[in-house]
Amino acid sequence: MTPRRKPAPLPPDAGMTILELLIVLVILSLIGTVVGVQIAGQLDRAKVDVAKLQLRQLQNALTLFELDNRRYPNADEGLDALLTAPQEATGWRGPYLKNAGLLADPWGRQVSYAHDGAGHYLLASVGADGKAGGGGAAADIELGETQ
Repeated sequence: MTPRRKPAPLPPDAGMTILELLIVLVILSLIGTVVGVQIAGQLDRAKVDVAKLQLRQLQNALTLFELDNRRYPNADEGLDALLTAPQEATGWRGPYLKNAGLLADPWGRQVSYAHDGAGHYLLASVGADGKAGGGGAAADIELGETQ
């Protein structure tokens, strides 16, 4: 058996000081903050895109409802007419949507539906802030049809 050698002693400046460790932690925190803000912005834009796609799907379902019934759902029937047959809809061949989840926007609020009785309707989501108006992800998203 060979005798074990003692490791050579470390020079006095071989380790990191607390100040150096704090500087590294601050730099890592800044990088994490920048990345987090960028990811949050991407998520907001993705939800806006999903809301636009949902309104398009609702618009397609309303078109199918209109083709079968020769009218759009009135304001009293609302978008529920795409899932269950209204009494006055004799040509109803739905459901025109797979599930009621499409009636809520990506932020969990109901999509609004307005119909003027003259062949015009408006689908709308109030965006991320839940209030009318706004900009960016908080902007209202609207889609309508004129017959």
